[in-house]
Parts: sequence; C-alpha cells; structure tokens
Amino acid sequence: MAHVFQFALLLTLLGFCSSEAFAQKAVSVIQGISSPDFGYLPMYVARARGFLDQEGLDLKIVVMRGNVSVPALLTGEIQFTVAGSAMNAALKGAPFKAIFFAYNTSTFQFTVRPEIRGPEDLKGKVVAISSPGASQFHATHLMLQKLGLEPGRDVKLLPVGDGQARVIAMDTGLVAGSANNPDLAALLVRKGYRILTNSADVYPVPFSGIAVHEDMLRKNPEIARKWLRAHLRAVLSIRQNPDDAAKVAEKDFKTDPQISREAVRQALSFMNPDDPGGFTEKGIRLNIAESAKRVGVDPEKVKIPDLVDVNFLRDAQRELGIQCRGGYLCR
Repeated sequence: MAHVFQFALLLTLLGFCSSEAFAQKAVSVIQGISSPDFGYLPMYVARARGFLDQEGLDLKIVVMRGNVSVPALLTGEIQFTVAGSAMNAALKGAPFKAIFFAYNTSTFQFTVRPEIRGPEDLKGKVVAISSPGASQFHATHLMLQKLGLEPGRDVKLLPVGDGQARVIAMDTGLVAGSANNPDLAALLVRKGYRILTNSADVYPVPFSGIAVHEDMLRKNPEIARKWLRAHLRAVLSIRQNPDDAAKVAEKDFKTDPQISREAVRQALSFMNPDDPGGFTEKGIRLNIAESAKRVGVDPEKVKIPDLVDVNFLRDAQRELGIQCRGGYLCR
C-alpha cells in the first residue's frame, strides 16, 4: 500500500510542474517499434496522458522491422527503437545503448487448453514455440522444467511462429499449450484456457527495451531525459490507475475491454515498483549472453556498459523522487 500512496502523491505533484514545458516548442522525435502491443504500454500511456507533451516532446510512433529500424537509428532518421535489435547490432560494433525496459523480467505466461488441468496432463502432448533459439523458446524450456517436465522427452516442441499462429494452433488442437504474452494469455483465459505458470522467476531477462544512438546521449541528452521522465510517469500511472491504462490499451491495441484489464493486471506483475524502467544485473547478463551467442560473439568479452546505459534512467528516477532498490547500479 505504501507504493500506492507514494505514487498518488507523486503523480499529483508532477501535474503542477509541467506548465513550463508547454510554453516551449515541442521537439519532434520518432520511435520505431516492432508492433503496437502491451510490450510498449508505457509509451502509449505516456502519449495518451500527455506526459510526453508536458516534457516538450512530439513523439511519432512508427511500426518497423528490426532490419529497418537499426539502419534508421544509425543514420538518425529515428531517435528510439527496440532494444533487442539494437543490442544485437551493438554487439557487432554499432554505437547504440539500451536506456529503458518496460518490464524487469520476461512476461511469458504458459497457457494450456481447457482439458489440461495440470503438468501431468501435458505428458506426451505437443507444445508450440515460436522458433528455435528465440526468447520464447528459451522461456518455454525453463517453464516446462519448472513444471517438472523435460522438453523433448515428456513433451514435444513444435515451431509454429508468432503469437497469433500459436493461438490458432491451440484453438485447432494441434498443440496443447504455448508461452504467450499477457494480452494473448488474457484472450485465451477468457476462452476457457488456463495459465499454469509464468516466466518471471526462471527467465528474468529485461523485456520490451528501448535503445538510442550514443550521439543522442552525448549531444542531446535532454531528449533522453525528457523521454525517460515521461515513460517513468507512465509506469507510475499504470500502477496507480490500471483501469485507466486498460482504456488506453483498448483504444490503441484494439482489444476487448475485459481482455485489456486482465492483460494490464498481468503486465503489472512484471513491473518492479522498486526499479521502474530498470533491471537486475543477473537479468541483463543473461540477456547479453543469449544475444551474444545468437550473433556469434563471445559473451565473456562483452561488458554490460557496452550495450546499456542506465545513468540517464537513474537521473530521471531521482528527479521524480523514485529511490530504486535491487536493480543494476541502483545508488
């Protein structure tokens, strides 16, 4: 409850501190995302609730693939993009840094068909994965082991593709279960499916991150600070007013109101109130290790500061009165 009262007071105070930003001309910035979904909920809340406007930022959201957003970030055509693709590029020498993660850990919910009542019912069944080596694949392995099942021996893994394809595979009975993001899990629960476990404790890699070009941090650091303050305010707002955040999701993601509310409730469980926007050292090291192997780089030669800069996040947290605890480089 202490967090709730602190957030309420903080949001009230912040409302009185933003009028000066309105008097300044807004700075236009572009953010590339992979898809409009719950992974970027703080960004949509920041835009809908005017937090970006109050920081003097005119943020344009563009959906683009990683093979497009990475070159665009490199040339300065966009200012923010998805951390996953940018970090992979940074491992190969690109001057990018991740500065914010919406979730402190992975957000997969292991969802099963209605007739599956427990782990024992999964033995001999087929479980859908996106593709071998992907984050969803690793999370599925770990969650199955958490449930006492050995992938390949107790259950068969079938590469199916993205979330929508996995839902179709479950609906048609092709597979018995799949690891899904909160919005799809909420949709399936409404249809009678059940969630057996989630990936938070077994796969604590930070999720839905955003990266920038190092030139911004050197030449235009105030843009990063403004963006971070607006997003941190959005995270606080989501925790304080989840129903309000669900209305934003309903509008921007075109989801059913009930599904939006349930998905926001699930998403909150992956946001650490003691370190909004941050992550643990264990989680980021795991993230880096997997990313490095994927692009053929020795993980032992990669240091956290090579790919991530949390200094601006920590500054923004302090400016908003947030005392981070338990996260990487919390001071």
